[in-house]
Amino acid sequence: MKLCLGTVQLGLKYGINNQIKRQPTKNEGYKILQSAYEKGIEYLDTASVYGTAEELIGQSAVLDSGVMHVITKLDAGIHSGFVNEVKKSLERLKQKSVDGVLLHDALNYYDRLQLKELLQVKEQGLAKSIGVSVYEPRDAVRIAGDGIVDYIQIPYNVFDQRLDYTDFFQLAQKNNIKVFARSSFLQGLILMDPDKIPYQLKEAEPFIKRYREILCDHEFSAAEAAMLFSYTNENIFNVVFGVDTVEQLDANLETIKKAETFKDCRNALLGIADGISDQILNPGLWEV
Repeated sequence: MKLCLGTVQLGLKYGINNQIKRQPTKNEGYKILQSAYEKGIEYLDTASVYGTAEELIGQSAVLDSGVMHVITKLDAGIHSGFVNEVKKSLERLKQKSVDGVLLHDALNYYDRLQLKELLQVKEQGLAKSIGVSVYEPRDAVRIAGDGIVDYIQIPYNVFDQRLDYTDFFQLAQKNNIKVFARSSFLQGLILMDPDKIPYQLKEAEPFIKRYREILCDHEFSAAEAAMLFSYTNENIFNVVFGVDTVEQLDANLETIKKAETFKDCRNALLGIADGISDQILNPGLWEV
């Protein structure tokens, strides 16, 4: 199962289309984590800046078996002392080491001293793997070509297919880099009713309408197609997804059972959002 449960929703109120209109309670968060573990999800994605997410994971019992792997990220605003920062994360997670530690921004990677500190995290056994979370295709391509890190986390979804037009996936495969894809739902924007899109994101409206028109010819919902578009990319190791409820988790697990029947729909969705601006593709640029 190539799924990685993202935990930002468990530590913060998150997403433009948050269905429950709030952050899950601590008990709800525990239930989501436990359900993910029981249903075979083996990776968790978290970060020191995800509110209380690291503490929640550490206080749960899901890591006790050693089956579930944690990947955490360093605050992009921190420019030194990575080893100490990772140790703080480990304290919150109640672990001696984690599967992976990622830089939260490619700018940190380009600083030689910061990259050296990241390598020290791995050398000291605090993380089995190291990597970078990127936002722009040019950064993904360059870092994959360098072949220094083990993991690269990318934005990838039915609207953001930019990396398919580069040699990123080939470079990652060549250098044995595992690719984690996040933002399958683009923080919920892809699933929104076109009439409810915030004014600042109205550029997305025709693309969402076109998306729904295509799905009328196929037996997939907007949420199913968004998840499966990322999941069925053979070059992606794990799809990072977040949920607000156990019911949403179960729905996503049901969705991936339909992967083998998604080929025709996926082909119809290729290039659907060619020409869409970075203002829509990068939630960090949203002013909502």
